[in-house]
Amino acid sequence: MKQSTTIIMSGRKLYGTSLWIWSSLQFAVVFSIIVHSKSDSRCFLVNGGSSVSFFVSEDVPIGSNLGTLDIHGDINRDIALSLSSGDSSAPVQIEPGTKNITLTRKLDREGIEGPSSVTFTVLCDKRNDNEPSIHIPVTIRTKDVNDNAPRIVGGPFRINVSEQTLPGSSILSNIKAIDMDQHGSPYSTLTFSALEDSQGKPSKLVTFAGGGQEGRLILIKPLDYETRPKFNVTLRVSDQGTPPLHTETIVEVRVVDADDQNPRFQHVSYSSLLPRNPRGGAALEIEPEPIYAFDQDTGINSPIIYSIAQGRAESNFFHMDALMGRITLSRDVPEDQLNQPITLVLKAEQKDNPDRYAISTLNVGKKGNTNAPLHFVQPEFSVGVPENSPIGTIVFTALTSRQADKRLRFGIEGDPQGIFQIVSMGQLVLKKSLDYEVNQRHVIKLWVTDGFQNSSATGIINVLNVNDWAPRFRQSLYEFNVTAEKLSRGTSIGQIEVADGDVGDKLTLEIKNSDSVHVDENGQLYLRNKTVVKREMMFIVVAKDTGEPPREAFVPVLIRLVDMPSQNDDVYLQTEVDIKLIIIAAFAVTVLGLVIGILLYFGYCRKRRKIETENFHKRVLERNISNPLAIHKMTHPGGTLRRSNKIRQVMNITSPMLNSGYTTDTRGLTPVDPITNGHLSARHKNVTWSPKVVQKTTPTPPARSDTTRVTTMPKSQYLNGMMNGHANGHGPLKGLELDPDTSVTPLETYRSHVNLNGRHPNPPPSSHSPSDTMHSNTSLTLYF
Repeated sequence: MKQSTTIIMSGRKLYGTSLWIWSSLQFAVVFSIIVHSKSDSRCFLVNGGSSVSFFVSEDVPIGSNLGTLDIHGDINRDIALSLSSGDSSAPVQIEPGTKNITLTRKLDREGIEGPSSVTFTVLCDKRNDNEPSIHIPVTIRTKDVNDNAPRIVGGPFRINVSEQTLPGSSILSNIKAIDMDQHGSPYSTLTFSALEDSQGKPSKLVTFAGGGQEGRLILIKPLDYETRPKFNVTLRVSDQGTPPLHTETIVEVRVVDADDQNPRFQHVSYSSLLPRNPRGGAALEIEPEPIYAFDQDTGINSPIIYSIAQGRAESNFFHMDALMGRITLSRDVPEDQLNQPITLVLKAEQKDNPDRYAISTLNVGKKGNTNAPLHFVQPEFSVGVPENSPIGTIVFTALTSRQADKRLRFGIEGDPQGIFQIVSMGQLVLKKSLDYEVNQRHVIKLWVTDGFQNSSATGIINVLNVNDWAPRFRQSLYEFNVTAEKLSRGTSIGQIEVADGDVGDKLTLEIKNSDSVHVDENGQLYLRNKTVVKREMMFIVVAKDTGEPPREAFVPVLIRLVDMPSQNDDVYLQTEVDIKLIIIAAFAVTVLGLVIGILLYFGYCRKRRKIETENFHKRVLERNISNPLAIHKMTHPGGTLRRSNKIRQVMNITSPMLNSGYTTDTRGLTPVDPITNGHLSARHKNVTWSPKVVQKTTPTPPARSDTTRVTTMPKSQYLNGMMNGHANGHGPLKGLELDPDTSVTPLETYRSHVNLNGRHPNPPPSSHSPSDTMHSNTSLTLYF
């Protein structure tokens, strides 16, 4: 028994131990599984993200490593990487045995030569595991580089510009350029320049105005077809890269000739001698060469019409061919005519524009006796010569008595500078340029000789001041870059420098094409309108002198606001407020408001008084409709009741009581003595008159707490007193008045028997003397 018990106990211990071991093994297996699952982070990104992005330059070469995938796991033992089947066309690949992504095709930020960005999916598989692949999105973005040079749209250009185009005018607009680099970056920010050639020298005739990717060419100097009929401008556009890339194009400018010049004779003066037998139709031999004139506007080259200016009788002997300029005798010349040399004025004008013409002279002499006395026709002469006369100008022709004698020799004295020269035929020619600012007067002496005889003449040459200097600006284009703060302060924007080479000329400056800017006499520019300005202002400054004739010059001016966004065309400036002006305006508005308020107040008061008066009259009429005296007083302001007939007249007109049921004593009014009670007011102490009215029924007087005693007098006494001017001891009665506030009601009721003549049929007895009691005919009850 004991042994069996021991065996049972041993078996129980063995079972318990086996159960504990089995539970421990299960726990260890589960724990190892959990730990293993927690530690398997293969194919996950190290940073814990779900996608990968790389930024690379667009000029990265093919085969370069774009980036390395930072994924848990060894590429050779733990994981395997590959591209998704849908991304086989992507320009990348995964380098075998690595986590690197390499480029297989070119990238391009602009998307022209390759994609600008790439998005694909990388599949990560765990080795020795049947789990599905993990998808990792990968994005590759490109960064812009300055790999595209700007390009001018539409170049090269060919334009025609008239030579009369004013400086500051736009000769080529809407010049556009594009840059394929990223918009808004320095690589696509463009600048333009107009150059003489590709060497980079700025053009002297045109400049470029504008900003961004568009602009225009501006003429900065006058054009002249005769000196430069055509020229080229190199237009260059550059970006802001390092180094900058640029593109150039050619602008060919052809100047169109304008009719801005007069015709011109080949010589200022001509000479000729009449033939020995001057017959009509004979042609004159002209020296130094046949007459010829041409249009200086060679681009137009208008035909020339010749003529001889009329005004002298001698001109009728000559005829000039209008087309060829040949001069012939129109008729025979008598022996007694043209014995002295004459001067004909020749005119050459354009056929299409008679206002364009030129003048020359022809000296015509007659062959005479070579042995005649030799002398100058004008021993003294004085001429004026403009200072801008060109060299070779014939200043004066000194005629002699033997003009046809070719043996004559001429000379000049008193000209140490050699400005003048005298040639054959006695023509004084300008050899050097004149200058009014240096010398205004020249005195010379001419002499002539034939080898045997001599003669001299004295001449004064006055130099005429000509406005031969136009105003000149220091710069061909003025550009000012200013800030909005500077404009708001009202300070000078900049200065225009201009000068004139003529002595005594004064310059005036004026701005064309803009009302926002003002220029003073010193050339300082100021903003006129300080509220709204343009981001870029282009205008012309004109300088004009006071010479004769006045001359002027132009210069373009460009003002830019450098601290404003380029997309804003208008800029609002903060201006300084004129405090004095504001105070004056506020005071004026206040005074005007007070005046208007006072006028409105007085008008309102007047209207209110008028309304109140009308309402008062209306209430009085309603309250006193049966009181004729009150109506009379109200309807006759300021009136008084003086006689009984006046009262009766008013009563007959206004009183509604005057009907068949009422009668009135026509003999007069009944006086009422003043009330003697001291407590009554002065107004109630005045005598009040009332007509004697007899009613059918005496109305009941109103209830009174006290009695008022009224003293009356007989009618005869009253009438006597009124006739004598006194009543009851009082002064003369000058008027009667009934207080409208007093109610008058007869005390007794009786039927009055008044006959037509106004007498009572039964007069009261004389024993009825005046007493303190009221008489039936004269008693009134007064209510106050």
